Amino acid sequence: MASETSLPMWQNWQRMQGWQPNDARLLSFSGAENETRVHYRYEYGGASYRSKNTGVVQFKDNIGSWHRDMQALLGRIKRGDEALRIWVNPFDPAQAVIDRDMRWGLFALVNGFYAVFILIGLAVIYASIRSANKIPARHRPSLWDLRKRWQQAQADGSTNLGFLEYCQELYAESQAPEPDDTPPLDWQSRKGWEDARIKSDAGKGMLFLWGFAIVWNAVSIPVSFVLPRELQQENYAALLILLFPAVGLFLIYKAIQRTLEYRRFGRVLVTLDPFPGATGGHVGGHIQVKNLDYRRASEAQTLAVTLECVYSYVSGSGKNRSRRESIKWVERGQPKIDNAIEGINLVFRFDVPDDLPQADVEQSGAYHFWRLGVSVEVPGIDLNRSYNIPVFATGETSRNVSHDISAQAAAARKQEADAAGLAIASGQFDIEGLSRALRLRQEGNRIHLKYPMFRNKFLTLFAAIFAAGFGFACYSMVDMISGGGVFGIFIAIFSIPFFLVALVAAFATIYLPFNNLSVSIQPGEVSVLRRLLIFPVYRRQLQQGDISHLAIKRSGSTGQGADKIEHFKIHAVDTGGKKVTLAEDIDGEDVAMHFRDYLAQRIGVVAK
Repeated sequence: MASETSLPMWQNWQRMQGWQPNDARLLSFSGAENETRVHYRYEYGGASYRSKNTGVVQFKDNIGSWHRDMQALLGRIKRGDEALRIWVNPFDPAQAVIDRDMRWGLFALVNGFYAVFILIGLAVIYASIRSANKIPARHRPSLWDLRKRWQQAQADGSTNLGFLEYCQELYAESQAPEPDDTPPLDWQSRKGWEDARIKSDAGKGMLFLWGFAIVWNAVSIPVSFVLPRELQQENYAALLILLFPAVGLFLIYKAIQRTLEYRRFGRVLVTLDPFPGATGGHVGGHIQVKNLDYRRASEAQTLAVTLECVYSYVSGSGKNRSRRESIKWVERGQPKIDNAIEGINLVFRFDVPDDLPQADVEQSGAYHFWRLGVSVEVPGIDLNRSYNIPVFATGETSRNVSHDISAQAAAARKQEADAAGLAIASGQFDIEGLSRALRLRQEGNRIHLKYPMFRNKFLTLFAAIFAAGFGFACYSMVDMISGGGVFGIFIAIFSIPFFLVALVAAFATIYLPFNNLSVSIQPGEVSVLRRLLIFPVYRRQLQQGDISHLAIKRSGSTGQGADKIEHFKIHAVDTGGKKVTLAEDIDGEDVAMHFRDYLAQRIGVVAK
């Protein structure tokens, strides 16, 4: 790629710096956005020559306004019948060019373009050697083995993750150190864990956000100064530059919000009881909040304390490495409010299972840590703080805290599940988790389930962004290869995966909003019709004897931690093991199980 692009550009530019100016007569010219074709004649050293060369670049491109500017210049010279200023090689007068200046923007772009492939190649080589040395070949499971393990885990109920999520979690766990059930002797050497009073990282977070916002704006705002010039040249794609200062303004807004929150509440300390927190025992204590009274706290729209066991690991390799989190356990509930000398105390206690990992003291590489969060939504500025707390396998219990959030959360979950089951059993389907996508109608002993079009708005938007982005990238590449050559062949090959992603995303952009599912159920019979707009895509009719059982399957999730919502489908499994979707887009496992049991009873089959 370098030999076809940047290297000839550099060599031509260096060589042309010693060429001599000369006048030529413009014979003809024509052009497009990505090339300028010209023919001119000139005299040098008593001899006549002709040339078609325009600049240092010998391949087609549509970067910047160089071709538009060159064609405008040639048009003025042609109309005025003026002399064309060219540069002639004094050692070989047959070589001449109109513009000998380097196009630095294009030069930087092509260098950066192929440098990416060099880095990717080196990263793949490094990752291949590193992984080959780390894991013996006989211990590396094949993709087929992984899929069989995932299917077995789904069958025995040990996981409800999708295949990709299952593989990611399996890999992350394989990189984690062996768990140790004894607390480290030096755990109090970690800064912030010296005593039971632990502060949040709100101050550091505020300073980091301000620093990031300042650096981002210092870089992005000057870039936007080129926008008027680009718009004058009708380069409307340059409007995308406005995204950078827009993001900068949003960062400043968030930094101001964080600053106002910190000024209002100051340092908000949590005092643990027991200290440290204990798996197989309690994580409890109280959070002292200044500048907040009992009345305002009790009237808050949101008042919650959240405890999370988090696995933090690094995903990817090289420059694509990023730290990710997997929530292993989470619980949320409302704390008890006690008056204090300054402000209030929010009192809490969690009952923590004994099979969860301890907090890692060093917290580097892949590790587990425990995060305590508090959120209070009140008029004005809301309180949001999080704490990295020590939790070890000591089995200790709280001495002075009796407010049990775990019992409160369990009772709330049971109440929600019972309410959902009672509503479904009594024929009330307008409940949270079921009514988001379902339209249900009853006619005697027959029920009609309708999943209408336009129910997947978020996924449709996501697919449309992918289709537009990869489609534009593919179009740009195809436009670049019109000149042919080795570089053109390489770009054509490279554009294939972009085209495939754009094609799949475009199909999803059409299918997601316009597909609809109709299911008709009566005792002993099920009819299913999937359509795209009004055109049938799939039709199936099952008798009671054809159906082995009804089952639920997790189809995905949104959110994370305490806000995570799992989505499920209900399948009718026939005697041959084939699955037919009867219901989809159901939020929550309890709702899905109750609705599955209801449909199984209406059809007259078993639920598993």
